[in-house]
Amino acid sequence: MKKLAFVALIALLAACTSNEEQKKMLLGKWQYAPARMSEAFQKTKPSPQEQIALERFVMMYQNDAFIFEEDGSMSVTTPNGSPLTGSWDLSPAGDILYMNLGSQEIPNPISKLTNEELILAVDSTRRAKYTRILKKVEGPKPAATE
Repeated sequence: MKKLAFVALIALLAACTSNEEQKKMLLGKWQYAPARMSEAFQKTKPSPQEQIALERFVMMYQNDAFIFEEDGSMSVTTPNGSPLTGSWDLSPAGDILYMNLGSQEIPNPISKLTNEELILAVDSTRRAKYTRILKKVEGPKPAATE
């Protein structure tokens, strides 16, 4: 029984470490990667209507930026509008990014997260009908020194 408890504790610690590492990777400014999104979408053999929908999505949001801060706050900036502010968090396993930019926390399943790329999976329960691929365009701001 002690061995089982020890193994469970080690697994929990490993998951927490992974979550913290992923949180650090997420910090900074991200933007959609239109070419990568189109490339990934083509592999699904989309209908002409689906292709048009992706192109519209990319045209509307390609210049938006998602900024994830270390304190769990976030903002989304758009070229023609006021920034949206809210909060973000990762699931304990680091496989779901929760973003709250209003009154509702929205889960975004993560397919891949590196220091340079964030891939959010297709979510058929929402309007995300294609893989959303973001690239990091700016790392986190350095901590203030006294």
